Amino acid sequence: MVTAALVCALITPAQATTPVEDAGGHPRPSPQIVTPLVAGFPAAPQPALPGGTDWRERALAYDAFVYDWNPSGEGHPTILADTTHLNMDSDTYKIPVYYADTRIESDGYQEAVDQVASVVGATLVGVDKSDQDGHDYVSMLQTFFHPDLGIAMNNPLDRTDGGADTYWYTTTANVLYAMLGDQYPASPGMTESFRSIADRHYDMVVALGGAEADFTGQGFSFETMTVNPGNRDEGGDGAAGTAAILLWAWETFGDERYLDGARWSMDYLDRSTTGLYYEVLPVLAPYVAARLNAQAGTSYDPSRYVRWIEGGSTARPGWGTISGTWGGHDVHGLMGSQSDGGGYAFAMNSFAVGLLAPTARYDARYATLVGSWLHAVDHAARLFYPDQMDADHQSHGDRFLGAPEAVIPYEGLRAEEAGFSPRATGDPSRYGADWGLDPQTTDLGLYGGSWVGFLGGVVSQTDVDGVIRADLDATDFHDGDGYPTSLLYNSTPADATVHVTLDAPAQLFDAVTDTVVAPEASGVTAVQVPAGGSVVLVEAPVGGVLERTASETLIDSVPVAYVATTPPEPDPPVDVALGAPVTWSSDQNGNVGSHLTDGSSGTRWESEAGDPQWFEIDLGAPFDLTSAVLAWEHASAKSYTIDVSTDGTDWSTVYTTTSGPGGRETLALSTEATRFLRFTGTERNTSYGYSAYSFAAYGVPSVAVTPEPTPSPTDETGGDPGPSTSPATPGEPEQPGDHDQPADHAPSKGSTSPVGPPQGAGSGGDGSPQSAKSLSTTGADVGPLAAGGVVLLLLGLAAVASARRRASR
Repeated sequence: MVTAALVCALITPAQATTPVEDAGGHPRPSPQIVTPLVAGFPAAPQPALPGGTDWRERALAYDAFVYDWNPSGEGHPTILADTTHLNMDSDTYKIPVYYADTRIESDGYQEAVDQVASVVGATLVGVDKSDQDGHDYVSMLQTFFHPDLGIAMNNPLDRTDGGADTYWYTTTANVLYAMLGDQYPASPGMTESFRSIADRHYDMVVALGGAEADFTGQGFSFETMTVNPGNRDEGGDGAAGTAAILLWAWETFGDERYLDGARWSMDYLDRSTTGLYYEVLPVLAPYVAARLNAQAGTSYDPSRYVRWIEGGSTARPGWGTISGTWGGHDVHGLMGSQSDGGGYAFAMNSFAVGLLAPTARYDARYATLVGSWLHAVDHAARLFYPDQMDADHQSHGDRFLGAPEAVIPYEGLRAEEAGFSPRATGDPSRYGADWGLDPQTTDLGLYGGSWVGFLGGVVSQTDVDGVIRADLDATDFHDGDGYPTSLLYNSTPADATVHVTLDAPAQLFDAVTDTVVAPEASGVTAVQVPAGGSVVLVEAPVGGVLERTASETLIDSVPVAYVATTPPEPDPPVDVALGAPVTWSSDQNGNVGSHLTDGSSGTRWESEAGDPQWFEIDLGAPFDLTSAVLAWEHASAKSYTIDVSTDGTDWSTVYTTTSGPGGRETLALSTEATRFLRFTGTERNTSYGYSAYSFAAYGVPSVAVTPEPTPSPTDETGGDPGPSTSPATPGEPEQPGDHDQPADHAPSKGSTSPVGPPQGAGSGGDGSPQSAKSLSTTGADVGPLAAGGVVLLLLGLAAVASARRRASR
């Protein structure tokens, strides 16, 4: 038994320096890069959960329940036969998007983001889905591969658009299929399908401009090989997913074209001046960046893409990482809307954080960031499950308490709903009637539960509370012949000695310190992990020869650590207008001005049909602004000005145009100490009133002084601010499938509600509980709770901005 003492430094991106390249045999430790948001995750999230959650068992239980052809519980089927032979010559199967979702009765509408994810996820926790109870579920997934297009699609049914309606659904289907290609290369036709997917995605990148590829738009048609500009920008998901597919294809097939395509896709992301996080696939970008740097000598900045998924996206305002406490529960690290009703996290997106893990394998500077994030999600994600909430804190009450269906998570977790905080819930109970769903459809989301294996295959508990182990190989698909590598993260304030079980004798190497910590270890081995730090543990052959080159550390010629030479960028500007109070000249049809900053892409401001019209935003504190983004509906402005002020009295014009194009307009600004912004429209492009989805302002705090919070002006009835006498009403609910997808897709996750009350849902101005009741849990894994309000911290904002936003909510 060997105990190794390790040292880990923690610095922020702004302080990070490039490790000294010393190929002369001396260790080259990796200074840790941790973003401000992740640095703020609590070391001991509350309420305490001794022993943590066994995510592997959760994933196994989900798979066993869903893939049971004899339904238990209430008896709603979770798996049915599909005998239509779409895209294949034999029978296949289908699983629903939600529990008791009757749409599954129609063949061909099953979804890859649900069904293929369920197979990949179960495989990650050790289930052989090619031979499970006599079924080859892997081969049956061929129904999602469309031979005429050469790619996978989200549905088996033929689609006339060839994928043009959505990057994220189409690209995710192909990313998942590429993962299957790694897990089941011997499955009939699998390798050929994977290569076809890679070829077609390379062709797409070439069609988009090759080295200057531009993914901007809603989707890409693999029939016409053209981009669909659409009305939203999903290009970030398209580019990140394509980069992963082509990186994996390069490793598998050795074709340099795929490496070129992967780099060109990442170059598109690298050229973007704003975050492009739309749904889920940009979570892959830090890992792809780190792996390309390590294996292909590129110089991408992984921390840049980490910040994208933390928040500040221009592609989907308000979409990112939750960081706060809801009803006494720390919910840091979950993914979803930061602004919808005070916060709305989603199971699928939160479980997908497991895709971030192998970033630390290729760049050990991110070990503590990855460990801290996984530790936070490990704690918070259990709140999606019925058995972790009491009846009041889930939309179906006690219906699934103690029921077999409790292995299916709720679609999401809201900061507040029906006076309770937090509350496990989903879109069907709120929007199902508008979407035409059968009333029996529940909020239990199979499309989210299908991703639990992405967490269960990565995160496991150790024998020390507060220390987790993460398998860095699990979600590193098509990774060649590297040695087994895992991450040990210690969230506690003291060094911890943990015991790891080795499958075979090994020479243990730590990539963080770039040192051998145990020349020969076997069986149960003790490893010391520094307080608040990490160990990236590589199990190399006993007696293997260590060698250091300028770019790598190798043992028996196999890389075990990489010298990262790309310094992280400074923290970028973020949308400082998100959640800020708005006043406006007029509105129609309940489309009020406060929708401009509510973070929802499903709400808008609609003015009366006359000129001039205006709106004014109070940022609550002074900011230095670098740009603004106006997202218009069809009825946009032709002539308008943007004015800024420090006091709301003296104004300066900083932008003027007489030829506004509409759509998504990015305005270059350069202002100092701006607190107030005002838009004034003097001429419209249509005969209708002005209609804008959002106004985002990007910048950084001008001062380091925290002002008194400025409350959002409201009328006496608590309506939206501004001169209009019409009360604020939620916008029309979005349709299934992210805004305008057909009804066979999973419903949208966009916000449809204006910003909630100050200091978070259901709390008073001092954070004390008001209408929201604190949660008392009955689940075995959850302890007692304390009352508390919602706190949402957005990346890069100083305390001055955080205080203003919390006040405005």
